[in-house]
Amino acid sequence: MVRLTVKFMSIPRQRTGTGRVEFVSSQNTLKDVLKEIVDTYRIADIIFTESGDVRPYARILINGRSCQFVGGLNAELKDGDAVALIYPWLGHEDF
Repeated sequence: MVRLTVKFMSIPRQRTGTGRVEFVSSQNTLKDVLKEIVDTYRIADIIFTESGDVRPYARILINGRSCQFVGGLNAELKDGDAVALIYPWLGHEDF
């Protein structure tokens, strides 16, 4: 079980109505925890494509670093980690 701080920025913040939550998951990989987060807050369409890939402009940070530099979706999360979900407003997609 991991206890995380989840930060929602830009469109995810707008859709969830909050900028930050404490989140507890029984999973420990980013991929599995992220699935729980997006399902809980109903923002899967912002972060993932229909085929399950991370959207090209979506950014996922672990402790301020892009997840791609710390293990990608297979990165192991630990108690106290912070995960930030960012999808900048680009004006061409309607969520």
